[in-house]
Amino acid sequence: MDSQAKRLRIELLVAGPPTGKCKALIQMMSGFLTEFPDLLQIDIYYAGEAMVKIPTEGYKRDPANKNRRVPSAYINGKKIASQVVPERELVREFLIQELGKELTNRQ
Repeated sequence: MDSQAKRLRIELLVAGPPTGKCKALIQMMSGFLTEFPDLLQIDIYYAGEAMVKIPTEGYKRDPANKNRRVPSAYINGKKIASQVVPERELVREFLIQELGKELTNRQ
């Protein structure tokens, strides 16, 4: 795939320094990055710190905007976790569905 192609974004909100749950979520998502290296991008935001990257519209429009809990995870702007580390296989299934939509939209 072209390295300039748009990648599906995974956004994580974690504590600074990261808690055990935060670290587990980062590790899980990093594993997906290894599995789908040319298709994903991970952006990590640290609670209470200025964002270096511009978040997706879904992240910005989350109803819990000012009261987000750590860790939180978003795939393609859709919240998939808040305060918990979800089951890896459920996240993987959702991720594959979103990748399928993105690849279909590119054609």
